[in-house]
Amino acid sequence: MDFILLACGILLLVGARPFFKKFNDDYISRDQTLCINGFFVLIVFLRHFQQYMSFGECDMIYQGFTMWMSQLLVVPFLFYSGYGIYLSITSKGQAYVGSVMTKRFPKVLLHFALAVLIFLITDIILGREFPPGRIILSFIGWESIGNSNWYIFDTLVLYILTFLSFTLCKNDRRAALVAMFALTSGYIAFMSQFKAPYWYNTCILFPVGMIFAELKDKLTFVMKKYWFIFLVSLIASVILVMYLSVLRIFFLGYEFLAVMFMLAIVLLTMKLKIGNPILRFLGKHIFEIYILQRLPMLILYRAGLDKYVYFGICLASTLLLAVGFRLLTGLLDKLIDGKPAKKKLKSAQTCEAAKAEETETEETKETTEQTAEATVSAAAK
Repeated sequence: MDFILLACGILLLVGARPFFKKFNDDYISRDQTLCINGFFVLIVFLRHFQQYMSFGECDMIYQGFTMWMSQLLVVPFLFYSGYGIYLSITSKGQAYVGSVMTKRFPKVLLHFALAVLIFLITDIILGREFPPGRIILSFIGWESIGNSNWYIFDTLVLYILTFLSFTLCKNDRRAALVAMFALTSGYIAFMSQFKAPYWYNTCILFPVGMIFAELKDKLTFVMKKYWFIFLVSLIASVILVMYLSVLRIFFLGYEFLAVMFMLAIVLLTMKLKIGNPILRFLGKHIFEIYILQRLPMLILYRAGLDKYVYFGICLASTLLLAVGFRLLTGLLDKLIDGKPAKKKLKSAQTCEAAKAEETETEETKETTEQTAEATVSAAAK
């Protein structure tokens, strides 16, 4: 598996463009973050795959790397998500804040519940039994029946905290950021009483991403001016905290590590533009890959396959499942949004307009056509 890890590293560099004298001004553009997330979701796949295999001599680097990275693998997801949501809030205002709960939240929950239902059916077929209470709680992410769950649960909670923060402080975005940071910190403290550290020790990256979006211009100026000093300091901080296990016992130590790690990624992408079609594809299917990857791993766990064959089948199956699941949820979203109904209504209106045009005079007909064009234009908007 060390060779697989090496291949992932090579994939990251395929199509990459270094900036020696200048800086990459698109270091946090949508395409750039999409590709970075695509790389990290692939490493998440490797991390989860190791739980279903036995290790050999050629797996030591792979095993050490995935264990060393641990929860840091999801840091870019949370940071970029917070960053993107804050930009949407600043450009679209309170209407977007409301849509976080009316559109984003229910869609993520519905898609997750659908995936859990697929796992439940698989468990029944495989003869895996779970208590009824655990099955019910798995549909909101508090428990698991074989699927990955904690990240989705955290995401849903962060959506709620975003809505609360930017609704209560709707006239002051910076106050909303303070509220968001405080509420997230409170959530971390609360979860530390009920769940293992991996449930909460990277959540702070979501509001950190929002704060970065607010201060982006100022931070970019400072980071460009002292780029090398910052990079060396951050890398040294990451290594120091990683090897001082005492700090990792407390969530604040790991939170600090997570923030330093993400800022190091930001600095590196200011000098290296990442991007290729494979990473872009993976980045577009983060949710589906993350939530479905354990299905083929579970099904083939006891098949006795060679680990490389097992890995290849699981990866290919996950990608196919991701594409199919995206198509299914896309159709489901359209039904929920009522788009088919709108199309039927529009068709009916068009037929009525056509009948009216046949009986009108040329002068009235011209006026009616102009009105119809204006109506269609407004509907399109």
